[in-house]
Amino acid sequence: PAAWNNLGNATAGLGRWQESLDYYGKAAEIAPTFSFAQANRSLALYQLGEADEAIRSFRALLRRYPAFVDVRAALAAALWGQGLEGDAELQWERVDDARYKDPEWLVKTRRWPPALAESLAALLELRSVAKKS
Repeated sequence: PAAWNNLGNATAGLGRWQESLDYYGKAAEIAPTFSFAQANRSLALYQLGEADEAIRSFRALLRRYPAFVDVRAALAAALWGQGLEGDAELQWERVDDARYKDPEWLVKTRRWPPALAESLAALLELRSVAKKS
């Protein structure tokens, strides 16, 4: 599963998000407990405009791994991006890793997808980006 996940990382780095989604899915299918592949798949879903599915996936991962800080930060960002600002703030309060406050680290080192990184930047700036429908 690590090879499929790495292939997903490589294609995501090239901006080929649909392809990366497929590779992450393959890794998660082979090893359902490989949480990083599932998390990366959820990040790709968000980038592809599947915010509701990504949020469901983030929540499911956090039920199994409540201390998974990357997923907690991603959920906060995704909720903010959907206009669910109160829910986003509740999740953000539980993120205890200062690196997630650094947009450069998030994009260049952690390599979050642009849409999710923008949602987190908006949360950090307390800038509304979407209306709750």
